[in-house]
Amino acid sequence: MNLELIKYVILASMLIETIMIIIIVVLQMKMYRYQRKIYFIKRDRERCNEVLFSAKDGYFCFVYPDQKVKDAQKGIVEKCSRRLAVMLGLKSGTASSFDDVTEAFYKEDGRLLKKYVTLLQQEGHAFEDMLKLRGNQRLICVYGSRVHGADNNLYCDIVWFRDVTAEAAKITDLEREKMEVVNEVKELENMVDGLNYPLWLRDDNLNLIAVNKKYVEYSGATGKKEVLQLGVELSNSNGETLAQKVAAEAQKSKKMQRRAFKMVRDGSLYNYEVQENPYFIGDTLDKIGTVGYLADNTELEKLKRNFKANQNSHLEILGTLGTAFAIFDEQTNLFFYNSAFRDLWGLDNEFLEKTPSYLQFLEIIREHKMLPPVPDFKSYKEDEMAVFSGLWGTREDLLHLPDGRTIRRFRTPHPNGVIFAFEDVSDRLATMRRLNDLTAAQQAILDNLSDSVLIFGVNQRLKFYNRAYLKLWSLDFDKMQDEPKLDKLISYQKLFFSNVDDWEAFKQSMMNNITQGRKFNLLRDDNVNIAVSPLIFYDGSIMITYTVQNEQRKAQ
Repeated sequence: MNLELIKYVILASMLIETIMIIIIVVLQMKMYRYQRKIYFIKRDRERCNEVLFSAKDGYFCFVYPDQKVKDAQKGIVEKCSRRLAVMLGLKSGTASSFDDVTEAFYKEDGRLLKKYVTLLQQEGHAFEDMLKLRGNQRLICVYGSRVHGADNNLYCDIVWFRDVTAEAAKITDLEREKMEVVNEVKELENMVDGLNYPLWLRDDNLNLIAVNKKYVEYSGATGKKEVLQLGVELSNSNGETLAQKVAAEAQKSKKMQRRAFKMVRDGSLYNYEVQENPYFIGDTLDKIGTVGYLADNTELEKLKRNFKANQNSHLEILGTLGTAFAIFDEQTNLFFYNSAFRDLWGLDNEFLEKTPSYLQFLEIIREHKMLPPVPDFKSYKEDEMAVFSGLWGTREDLLHLPDGRTIRRFRTPHPNGVIFAFEDVSDRLATMRRLNDLTAAQQAILDNLSDSVLIFGVNQRLKFYNRAYLKLWSLDFDKMQDEPKLDKLISYQKLFFSNVDDWEAFKQSMMNNITQGRKFNLLRDDNVNIAVSPLIFYDGSIMITYTVQNEQRKAQ
């Protein structure tokens, strides 16, 4: 009995020991799992903290106890991030309090931050604002929010701090640049709107994307928006929208295109010219838009018509003149001539009607031996042709023909090219030569006279004098070259009358005697007595003879 009991006791002990071992193993396994779970929780928390600490934004956190605690405001833990401590320059580092944080800002900004945080803690109101740090004027963006768990348990109130000084400066610069661009665009728009003719811009689909005020006025629309939204095109007097067709041609050819454009405005018909100029859109060359404008040519057309009428009248007048005229156009072909031109050069009508070039004209008159002899005809032709590109004013020269004639030639610019005028001055030059010979003979006679002689024209300017006069009054030849007047020549005599008290009165007396033809005598400082004999001719010219009296002549 006892043995059986002992057996049962032993078996029961073994069973209990086995159960205890199993319980211990299970508890150890659970403890291992809990320890592992706690390890990973701590590691995740450390990682989260490190992530928060390394964030660009600093933060200050108010961590609340679990809501099971009756008074949740008790036991609040304040946490300051390393980034925030560095950003605000907090001496206590991560151990800094919220008061330390607010004191880093200017007084008013610090008070405002406290007010924001109070509202966040009491009522959960989130906030965001810009505050300035004390001393360095750095701009800090502060924003706060409340954090709840998935079970709606209140975790914390967190305030984030971000240094946005550089970003704010960039934004300020961008806003300034934006205003500059806006002002430039406005100036350009004002400039374009100030133009007195319609101007427009098209995209690569030839749709209108910008117009000026004058375009709106010409189109009859109420404003630019209506023009662009409805694509209102300018139409000519026939109701055709010609401008878009011209734009298509300009886009296709990549060259400026223009067309005449007639439009009825205010009951009157106007002449316009529409132009479309292609341009490349963006940096690529596959998209081409156009810029167009409408130029009012009404007055220009009137001027052209008047000019053409006046030109025809002038040509008719030139055709009746005795002077030889010819016009060679910009291509150097004969554009107009009169009969005097034909007769002067002995040309036939058949040749002239073929509108020969200027070079052909030179060749034919050379064949007729009417061209001045030149050593190098090729160089001569090049010099003659240069007048069509380098003539800015009238040129005059003389052509000495082989037959003895002298032709005076004028070349001057003309709207159609160059106008040539030819005048035979052979007789005139011969007359001038005879006149010069006569003048030389007269001068020789005067120079051989012993008396001094002056001859003045009707304008009282000196025409002739002799050497005796220069010697008598000790004058230079140069003083006589500009045809001095009578009063100036008498002024040269002042040196010989230093004893005269009132020279101007004395000079005026001589002038009166001469102009009235009265003879008078002059006694100079050197005791030379001169008889002055003026003679007035029928045309008003005057000859004055100065004769030294016999006593002085003998003394000389």
